[in-house]
Amino acid sequence: MLRRGGSMMTWTDSGRVMTLMEMEWCLDEYRNATYGYILDDSDPEDGLSYRQMMDRDERRFKMADQDADMKANKEEFTAFLHPEEYDHMKDIVVLETMEDIDKNGDGLIDLNEYIGDMYNQDGDASEPEWVKTEREQFTEFRDRNKDGKMDKDETRDWILPSDYDHAEAEAKHLVYESDADKDGRLTKSEIVDKYDLFVGSQATDFGEALTRHDEF
Repeated sequence: MLRRGGSMMTWTDSGRVMTLMEMEWCLDEYRNATYGYILDDSDPEDGLSYRQMMDRDERRFKMADQDADMKANKEEFTAFLHPEEYDHMKDIVVLETMEDIDKNGDGLIDLNEYIGDMYNQDGDASEPEWVKTEREQFTEFRDRNKDGKMDKDETRDWILPSDYDHAEAEAKHLVYESDADKDGRLTKSEIVDKYDLFVGSQATDFGEALTRHDEF
């Protein structure tokens, strides 16, 4: 979301336009509180450096900014935050996933990388049954062309299956996290107790649905 060198980049969030200077100030505070290492750290011990994450954010922002005005209205900003919900953003979801899992840099995901993303073996401990099942899933279903690796299309089918309903999944997640008595229904008090969860959810239009009783 940030461009150096004096150029201007703004976005609109809740009707407020943030200038580049304001963004730098906010991001610097976030960096110091969250990452704890300097911007030019090119060799972090774990994960991406701050600069790499900034580059990824900028790339995703440009994809979400459909009118290319270097600003993001509510819809564009939502696409930036939840790219898996938007068809025009799905390529970036696949790309980011492959970058995260592909450890040898060949642009593909092999079996070891696939398993390593979800499970780290602890010494001589026997492998859990679910890991064996995932190995079979990779070999029999994920790797369709049987070359031992997942390419972009195979990765897309894995993380963004065509029959997956994100809205339904989010609604189920809200109920699961908020339904304290597990009766399958949400009371007003249960919603209030988890209010922060609801106002941060796209399923409630980021809290606006809570004010419209006929819709929520």
